[in-house]
Amino acid sequence: MSLPHVLLGMLAEPASGYDLKQKFEQSVRYFWYAELSQIYPALAQLEKKGLLSSEKKPSDKGPARKVYTRTAKGRRELQSWLAAGPVLRTERLAYLTQLFFLDEIPNTNRLEFMCELRDDFARRLEELQAIESNWAENDPSFPDKLSDGALVKHMTLRSGLKKYAMMVEWCEECLARLEAR
Repeated sequence: MSLPHVLLGMLAEPASGYDLKQKFEQSVRYFWYAELSQIYPALAQLEKKGLLSSEKKPSDKGPARKVYTRTAKGRRELQSWLAAGPVLRTERLAYLTQLFFLDEIPNTNRLEFMCELRDDFARRLEELQAIESNWAENDPSFPDKLSDGALVKHMTLRSGLKKYAMMVEWCEECLARLEAR
């Protein structure tokens, strides 16, 4: 997956770079992370390729903001990327790389590492559970009559819920094995 395609997907409605960062925080942050320092150069490249257009809009909170809009060419690029099928590249998971070398530290530190990892996964799981509960309480169409857009977002949410539940379980298994040493 590339940041430009994520931005094209997020620009179904016009938004500034800051707005896009907020959208990241409110939606895809559990599986895609981007800093403003990455977002703005990517937006500039997309605009240069004609996949976005931009215009300055006045802001109540300071100088005018640059608001980006996906062009028809940008929408076609997004659709082409989606139609190409799933992108299953190798993920870079720092915590698994650390785990791979964890024999370099004492077992007590390994236990601390795994407890911290489990607690982080459990916190993320609770956050996603709260999102789903809030959605269920506030959307009468949830879950069986969701719009197409909401359905795929819920499918993504369910993926995160299942992943983090499994990761907590895996951490517990690892902790039991470390404690048995």
